[in-house]
Amino acid sequence: MRPLLRARLGLALTLAALALLAGCGDSGEPPRAERPLIVQDDAELLYRDDARTAAAVASLEQAGVDWVRVSAGWSFIAPAPTAARRPAFDAADPDAYPPGAWTPLDRAVRLARAAGLEVMIDIAFWAPRWAVTRAVAPLERPRWGIDATEFGRFAQAVARRYGDRARAYAIWNEPNYGVFLLPQWRAGPGGLQPASPDAYRAMLYAAAPVIRAAAPGALVLIGNTASAGEARPATVLESVPPLRFLRELACVDGVLRPVRTGACASFRPLPGDGWAHHPYPPRGAPPQTSDPDPDDVPVADLGRLTGLLTRLGRAGRTERTLPVYVTEFGYQTNPPNPTAPVTPAQQARYTLAARDLAFADSAVRSFSQFLIRDLPGNAGGFQFADGRPKPLFDALRRAADRG
Repeated sequence: MRPLLRARLGLALTLAALALLAGCGDSGEPPRAERPLIVQDDAELLYRDDARTAAAVASLEQAGVDWVRVSAGWSFIAPAPTAARRPAFDAADPDAYPPGAWTPLDRAVRLARAAGLEVMIDIAFWAPRWAVTRAVAPLERPRWGIDATEFGRFAQAVARRYGDRARAYAIWNEPNYGVFLLPQWRAGPGGLQPASPDAYRAMLYAAAPVIRAAAPGALVLIGNTASAGEARPATVLESVPPLRFLRELACVDGVLRPVRTGACASFRPLPGDGWAHHPYPPRGAPPQTSDPDPDDVPVADLGRLTGLLTRLGRAGRTERTLPVYVTEFGYQTNPPNPTAPVTPAQQARYTLAARDLAFADSAVRSFSQFLIRDLPGNAGGFQFADGRPKPLFDALRRAADRG
């Protein structure tokens, strides 16, 4: 999107949100030309036919979207993903992967860039069976004990293929959430202790340098954290709260004193250019709803995250003070989901208000919407499943047209 159009769209969205919520007022926030709106919908952008994918990209451009977020799915791209034994191939070479393995992602990148959209690529879920330590049930996804070295090779292949055609690369998705990385906890003194931060730190150390070497002009985003977790888990499968995850990842204790034992004995400052986060509020709650757990971070509590990142940056636990990129956010609507507490009209109001709330913090660099179209079991799109727009899409489009 052109800078002038993007700036005007940001102003229009601010005014629209304030009018919807309060009817008047001025947010006083800085211009948003450098604060992109990011949309992810792998179903529409990777797994539909050419015509529908092109239509999805066109609708994003019309709605004033700046970046598309797509997944480089390791288990979808890698050879022999269900085999227990690693096949013989050069995993760092994108040309060594099976014919056609990159085709959906190639198309999404090509179409997005042709429409003037930037691309963010998640180097993400799930792992091939040969790159994990533990077998899983047939219907589960391999994610227990990911081999960080193998993940680094895959990250290198992705970055070598797309280079600086991607604006940003994110390392994994929601590593503090058991759906994407296991185990989350392990037995330790006094009960269960976080395990996923140590696993993810190894993945960062393996992936970040090779991404930077292959795509020196792209951002490396880390974290991509889920907004909530269990403060007192009962099993190793339950999610780690995002701020607990971040402290453990940075090898500091609850009062930010350095930890130098165990996996932290070899700690070095965390690499990355920004911390990605998914600040969903409690189910269906208005965006202003705070979470009583101080280690959870919905959109109303983003200051908890930006504040901790500032302190970690000053203490040298990260290579720099990391800004926050909101890379996933949204509300499911009723209709079509009869159990969702939010109507399509409320979805529009809440989403635009959440954007204002996020951008009230100068350390927040982006906002996002998930998805484009509703899916079975996920009615979070700004279009219904048949392509009819919801009020959110219409609000974004009108704001863009006024620019």
